[in-house]
Formats: sequence, structure tokens, C-alpha cells
Amino acid sequence: MATATLYSLSALAGIIAGICIFVGTVLNDLVKKNGAPFNFLGALIGLFGITGVFLWQRNEAGTFGVVAYVVVFIGLALIACTDYAGTFIIPNLPDDVLTQLGNSSMMRVMVISFTIFLVGEIAFGISTIMAGVFSTITAVMFMIGFLATPLRPVNQLITFIGLTLSSAALIWWGVSLWTMAGGI
Repeated sequence: MATATLYSLSALAGIIAGICIFVGTVLNDLVKKNGAPFNFLGALIGLFGITGVFLWQRNEAGTFGVVAYVVVFIGLALIACTDYAGTFIIPNLPDDVLTQLGNSSMMRVMVISFTIFLVGEIAFGISTIMAGVFSTITAVMFMIGFLATPLRPVNQLITFIGLTLSSAALIWWGVSLWTMAGGI
């Protein structure tokens, strides 16, 4: 398979991930329905999208870019795992087990996963800005948007706006990468 095709597929993954995260956010915050399956797909597919962005700018991003990519990739993979558990496993557990989970290591795992992701996405955004290959605005949207996620219990509007920004950034990166790679 040609390199341009792989970049185009990665670009498409970024676009789809952004759409999935946006749909999950709309369902969770506006429609008050379960958007968790879309969040899971967005995180899972997003792994391929950020890989394409990183690989396209790897020479300009340098060592810091490699470290940032590894941290954001690990964090996003962990988020995908916790989203999977939250989507397909936890809803099927009895109430007494859910009570035990609420006070257990599962919550710590979720907090640690999200912390790793936040550190990675900030570093990845900074490395993208430093590389100068993709739009600075997109990198800032990516960083700021996901920082709003922990505020969901406090203010859903801020979270909605933040995740919309992050979704738009993923879509924008995908479209940019698609254009630079020449499409399929």
C-alpha cells in the first residue's frame, strides 16, 4: 500500500474520530442519551488519526514530538479501554458490584488514564505548534477542548464547547492531512 494511501486513511480516521466524539458529546450533553459508544469509537479511531498527524510532522517535531506522541497515544489507548468498559461492561453489572466499583481501583484507573491523556494531548499540541506543519489554531483547539472534559460534573456547557473544539480540531487535522497527502 502506498504511503499516500496510508496517510489518507489516517486522515479519514481523524475525521471520523472527530465526528464520533462530537456525536457522543451531543448525545451526552444535549439530548441526554448515552453517547458512550460514540466516545469509545472516537477514542479508538482517534489513535489512527493522531498517528498520521504525528508521522506527517515527525521530522519537524523532533524528540519532544516523539515523546508527546507516545504519551498521547498511551493516554488515548487507556481512554479507549475505560470507554469500552464504561460502554459495554459496567452497564451490565449488578448494583452491588457498581457500588464496589465506585469506591475501587476502577475509578483510580480512569483518573490516571485521563491524566496521562491530558498531559499527552497538551504536549502533542505544543509539539505540533513547534513543528509548524499544521495550523496553530487547530493545536490550541485540541489542547483547550479536552481540558474541559473533567468539568462535566460542574458545567456541561463548558464541557460541550470544549469537546466540540477538540472534535473540530481532529476533523481539521484530518482534512489538512488528507489535502497534504493528496487524498486516496
